[in-house]
Amino acid sequence: INVLFMGIDARKMETNSRSDTMILASIDTKNNKIAMVWIPRDTRVEVSRNRYDKINSVNYLQGPEAACKVVGKLLDTRVDHYVVTNFDGFARIVDILGGVTLDVPPNMVHNDPDPKLRINLPAGAQRLNGHDALGYVRYRGGPTADIGRTGRQQKFIKALGEEMLQSKTILKLPELLPELSKNVDTNLSLNDMLAMAKLTKNFGSQEIYTQTLP
Repeated sequence: INVLFMGIDARKMETNSRSDTMILASIDTKNNKIAMVWIPRDTRVEVSRNRYDKINSVNYLQGPEAACKVVGKLLDTRVDHYVVTNFDGFARIVDILGGVTLDVPPNMVHNDPDPKLRINLPAGAQRLNGHDALGYVRYRGGPTADIGRTGRQQKFIKALGEEMLQSKTILKLPELLPELSKNVDTNLSLNDMLAMAKLTKNFGSQEIYTQTLP
């Protein structure tokens, strides 16, 4: 099962935006493994005949179905499903889960006029709430910029996976599901999502393989 996950930063009055984060997740239901490929947002692709653009523009200009087609062509595979989440919803979902424990690398600081976009994370192991987790996955400081960010996101996904796979998360589903429905747009049916949720019982974080497209 191939699912394209996209993180967007839609502002007030917007329903869609450029996809700052693009991850193709390939779920092997027979061997209980997941391969996740991060696609850098500035990857140059053919968006129409002899016309090229950054891959993060496709969702904004043509919608998530078109993004699935472009990613499928780029990686030579079929992508039928998509999940799009707004970053505000991401932070709320992390808060409902009770946070995520991560070892933050060197201090992350980003001053911004908008308090929601400010990042001030000291180095070291700590429990991140939704706001700080969002800052961690969005931070692009340092010499590797967006490529470095994908590496941190991969680390975060594995930590989040460990949180999601704990039995106590089941108790939070009544609070989590309404938040997911408000902040997630997907063409997965409810039956598809329930089937995938059942599959996760057989997974551990060690079965999640991550890579960044060169």
